[in-house]
Amino acid sequence: MTDPATQDFAATLRAHGLAPSAPRVAILRWLAGHPTHPTVDEVYRALHPTMPSLSRTTVYNVLHAFVACGLAGKVRTEDLELRYDGCAAPHAHFKCTRCGAILDLEGLPRNLAQRVGLPKECRAQAAAVTFWGLCPNCAD
Repeated sequence: MTDPATQDFAATLRAHGLAPSAPRVAILRWLAGHPTHPTVDEVYRALHPTMPSLSRTTVYNVLHAFVACGLAGKVRTEDLELRYDGCAAPHAHFKCTRCGAILDLEGLPRNLAQRVGLPKECRAQAAAVTFWGLCPNCAD
């Protein structure tokens, strides 16, 4: 029998319309325990030792499915950098320019599009807000 946490993750996947395969459960569990905004390679490297049959393609496809169903978000802080966020609720990010850490920022206003003067004819579907600077560890 599986442990209660695995059952909870499986139920979450089912609630979002995804079958709870072993890779999906493992990746969702890992994302929940590591709010570090990982890349596909970081997730792969973390899970591959305990799941030798896991491929980078599987990790990419699972994360892509999580984004599509609202279980995760994509974070783009640089042109060629794509990271994943286990928190799919709207929020902003802060990226440290020294160590590369990405921190979640709460309090993104719901009416952000209106507050920045988005023309009335436009209908925003998403927003990405990122601040850059030194995190508390690097600012010392």
